[in-house]
Amino acid sequence: MIGTFLLGLVSIMLLSAGQTSLKFGLNAIDGVSLSDGLAGVFKLFQTPWIIVGFACYGVSAILWLDVLSKLDFSLAFPMVGLTYVFTLLIGRFFFGETIGWERMIGVGLIIFGIFFLVRSGASG
Repeated sequence: MIGTFLLGLVSIMLLSAGQTSLKFGLNAIDGVSLSDGLAGVFKLFQTPWIIVGFACYGVSAILWLDVLSKLDFSLAFPMVGLTYVFTLLIGRFFFGETIGWERMIGVGLIIFGIFFLVRSGASG
């Protein structure tokens, strides 16, 4: 079961890496608008960071299928909440975002919640 949790953690980290890559890519092209139509879509797929982001998503999804096949859904899916933890840290250290105490408390609650979920799954 520990191996499954670790695989889930890797999947979640790849999901966060994918989001980060997408944000870098969108910053590089000054964003995109749905009103740009197909031209906007082609612009996205010509941006290396966007391609890397989608690749991370794809690998994450494949790994996550393995996790879902081995853990109860009610245990596995809440683990995705760790993306909030990772993206808060990424936002702060890679994008210079300000993190207020409300966000820090929220992330702390998420961590405690996931701890208790994992603990309940390990004990039966």
